Amino acid sequence: MLRVSQKPLHLKLIIALFALLFSAPNYAQQNLANDKSPVQELKRQADIFQLGLQAMERNNRDEALALWSQLAESGELIPELARAVENNIAVVLIQQKRYDEAKKRLDRALESNPQVATTLANLNQIYAYEAQKAYKQVFKDSKVIEPTAQLLYFDIKSAQLPNQQVVIKAENADGMRVVKKQVELWRQAWASQNVERYLSFYDDKAFIPKNGWSLDYWIKNRHISLKRPDYIKVYVDELTLTPISDDFIRARFYQRYDSDRFKDDVYKVLLWQKHNNQWKIVQEVVMYDGK
Repeated sequence: MLRVSQKPLHLKLIIALFALLFSAPNYAQQNLANDKSPVQELKRQADIFQLGLQAMERNNRDEALALWSQLAESGELIPELARAVENNIAVVLIQQKRYDEAKKRLDRALESNPQVATTLANLNQIYAYEAQKAYKQVFKDSKVIEPTAQLLYFDIKSAQLPNQQVVIKAENADGMRVVKKQVELWRQAWASQNVERYLSFYDDKAFIPKNGWSLDYWIKNRHISLKRPDYIKVYVDELTLTPISDDFIRARFYQRYDSDRFKDDVYKVLLWQKHNNQWKIVQEVVMYDGK
């Protein structure tokens, strides 16, 4: 659910805002040369943006992509329009299954306003899709959902001041808070070499050990790994949480491990599943290349 607290701008305020936004010397000189006012330039940009939407309605993705790319490369868009352009370019790229390029575009859109629900939702669709493919063993009984994405619209008549307050109610907010805390408690149990506490964070039925190990063999191995060192230090940095579905959350972080026997720095992913109102680890993946 997205709740937006914004006030429509009076026409005079819009004109004053545009005059301020485009008052840089280079832009002013270019405007004088082209005999275009900021309002006229915005109108031209809005018309191009609309032509892109019309091209999408005709299912002409290439034309829409070309029009919106032209706008994006101009470097003279107000944040609201820049966000809509980058988002819609990403929608086309998603439809073409060019997910890496789409992620970059959505990240750019977030730079205009990091709390735009539509843009976040589109980006999370890609992350969820990639995670479901990566964890195909977990999702073997579920259909992998390909991203669809949602276009944004821009209306020059209702342009808003940038940086207005936007409040987002995340559906997975409670789960995200719980999993964030669970990651820290998991780290503490490991560092304190409390084997039983450490193992309690893993689902004793659904957890998939690495290398095709059986769960019993993995548990025995963890007993040895935690008890053998004289000391263990574990640090977790750069934690990011991504909801995959209502019952799955992906935790990715940079892990630094230090003991008297071994030292290692890796990126790690823990896939958490909610079962019987409890969040447990069902898969653990080490990524030495950080991907």
